[in-house]
Amino acid sequence: MATDVDIGNMALSRLGTRATIADLTENSTEAREINRWYATIRDDLQGLIDWTFNRVTRSMSLSGTAPDRWAYSYAYPSDCLTIWRLDFSGGWYWHRWNGLAIPFEIASDGTNQFLLCNDSITTAIFSQRITDPAQFSAAFTLAFVDCLAAAIALPITQKEGLAERLARHAQDRVEKAMAGSANEQSTTDRFQVAESLAVRGYEDAPFGWLGGYR
Repeated sequence: MATDVDIGNMALSRLGTRATIADLTENSTEAREINRWYATIRDDLQGLIDWTFNRVTRSMSLSGTAPDRWAYSYAYPSDCLTIWRLDFSGGWYWHRWNGLAIPFEIASDGTNQFLLCNDSITTAIFSQRITDPAQFSAAFTLAFVDCLAAAIALPITQKEGLAERLARHAQDRVEKAMAGSANEQSTTDRFQVAESLAVRGYEDAPFGWLGGYR
């Protein structure tokens, strides 16, 4: 399985350089740039796509006070990157078979984040932050390498053309990963999409033939 150093060196190989690192914290230009971007890109990519390797289902705990427009407030999981959908107890099947999205909202009090909804017993399906590269899927590792290479290309090589080419390659890789993730899921389970996706044109519907996407 790949390690943090392996991923960093694979990203360097995308630059066409012979340079390698032995540790992300060593005193070299390559290590400093990799270390600068590594965690941010890892977390962003893990939360951008509903990967299977970091998808968890967990019961939510009531916390905080819901505003008037919502009935319940739940603590936002500390290891959560993106909440994709919720499983509900009351009225779940009625909403599912009628193709209705059950709304929820992510809010903050300035210190903590909360999930707001109208169900008293809620389970969330979300992307969990995974820091151990041994748990990464092969598809995620490849996408991570490409995104990391795109980020470090310009500061290490000073070649704008290379950086732009790697950025396009990374975008293609991420788009393929998104398509692969969608193909691995049954559309009957996707009755609630994340708010971040909804604003990009995705719609809520339990069956693909009901026009789940436009």
